[in-house]
Amino acid sequence: MSSAQAAVASPGGTGPLLEVTDLAVEFRTPAGTVRAVDGLSYRVEAGRTLAIVGESGSGKSVSSLAVMGLLPDTARITRGTARLAGTDLLTLSRKEHRAYCGDRVAMVFQDALAALNPVHTVGYQLTEALRARQGLSRADARTRAVELLDLVKVPNAKARVKEYPHQFSGGMRQRVMIASALAMDPDVLIADEPTTALDVTVQAQVLRLLAEIQAERRMGLVLITHDLGVVAGVADDVTVMYAGRAVEQAPVEPLYRAPAHPYTRALLRSIPSASGTGRLPVIPGRPPSPAAMPAGCPFHPRCDAAQDVCRTDAPPLAHPAEGRTSACHFAADILTGADTGGHDE
Repeated sequence: MSSAQAAVASPGGTGPLLEVTDLAVEFRTPAGTVRAVDGLSYRVEAGRTLAIVGESGSGKSVSSLAVMGLLPDTARITRGTARLAGTDLLTLSRKEHRAYCGDRVAMVFQDALAALNPVHTVGYQLTEALRARQGLSRADARTRAVELLDLVKVPNAKARVKEYPHQFSGGMRQRVMIASALAMDPDVLIADEPTTALDVTVQAQVLRLLAEIQAERRMGLVLITHDLGVVAGVADDVTVMYAGRAVEQAPVEPLYRAPAHPYTRALLRSIPSASGTGRLPVIPGRPPSPAAMPAGCPFHPRCDAAQDVCRTDAPPLAHPAEGRTSACHFAADILTGADTGGHDE
């Protein structure tokens, strides 16, 4: 890991639970091979939440599916490591990965209704893994399933364990998914857009629940989202992704106070205000296709402060200030408020 990447590691002196370094993932498509993730690195510490943020297509979910060994057959990992307690998950066979990773790293998917089997009760789906992996009896597994539903605050868990996914609301189904992920007491929990399609009140409840469980268990939590607004109160560290790359990494407070990349700043401008007055600013254009990446900085066609160097030279992930990185030629100037020819506040 480079010195710039090490700079965003969490304090405390202990090693990370999960360390992803220089991860690259490619997909075979009818148009040729495209790179969906290009050199992503991050660390997840015990008791801390890392938010991975970016628009759809930025590579957030693909990077986590790579760590979990769940990439489709059309994808391949071309380089990088994902070390969990010193073991590189990317070098394991699928069978070894399932045995090792299933107990240590768990994932909550964004579409709970699609992830849950509609023909089995939620109790059956919770007890299946407990019986297979921990050797629990049917009765003990059922008791544990009720405990898990209680943990995620599903009301009347003893009765609801006998119900089917369609009998639960969207927010309650997401709680069932969280309970399923927690069944093996993982060290790291990856939550991929866990509040998608939920109303604002339920979003807050789910995020608060994840934060409470993480604090109690001292897990590392990776929260994947397209919305910087939902992570302000729960994240410790933030990695902002664009076009398959990390473009900014920083602790949450300095990132919100003074973003060091124009893309991060544009995302923050798009968060609705409490007053709800006026039209929200939008980022012009669309993210680039992985099959047609622009030269230079991939964000420059949408950046209101792009200069000639941005159109020709890809900026490295550099270290403009203590504890943070940014892939912008003018990151240091942005943080100091210097005039870069268009970086306005």
